[in-house]
Amino acid sequence: MMAAEHCAYCDRTLQYLLRTFFDIIMLRKGPDSVPASMSVLAFAIGLLLLSFFCSAMLSPDSGSDDLGLSFLVTIASYLLFWLVIAVTGYSHRLVPTISSIMACGSLLTIVQVAVQVFLSPFLSVNLVFIVAWLIQIWKIPVKGHIIARAIGRHWYFGIAIAMTIFVMQYAAYLALIRPAPN
Repeated sequence: MMAAEHCAYCDRTLQYLLRTFFDIIMLRKGPDSVPASMSVLAFAIGLLLLSFFCSAMLSPDSGSDDLGLSFLVTIASYLLFWLVIAVTGYSHRLVPTISSIMACGSLLTIVQVAVQVFLSPFLSVNLVFIVAWLIQIWKIPVKGHIIARAIGRHWYFGIAIAMTIFVMQYAAYLALIRPAPN
């Protein structure tokens, strides 16, 4: 009986955590609603790995030429968010903030892949591309909302940070996949 109770507790905790991340995606909550726990960070890392796996397996034509390189550039973006948190003096909020950014971005990637896989048979390629692209772009205000709440700034400031990191991430990826001209 004790094992069943423990399993039910884990299920409720996982459901609460996922619901919290989806509330953050909908801009209803912030990283302050996420526990500062290494277990939550490990869960977020698991979601990140799952999102990359889903993207590679279910949507191989998603435009990601080199999955390993994309993963490294993504990790570099998390380091930039960490740097923003550290420079602004909110290092004590690092774990829930990075967990939130990582988990919410990963969940949106999984939703994006699901849209591409499940809607492709029913909708035109262009419409599916637009919906997937809009989901990808929604990551910017979500990450901006998270970082703004973490460092106690207005959401405009957070979106500017998230947009800057997104552009840097995209530029770094493009620079690394294209060979240098001779």
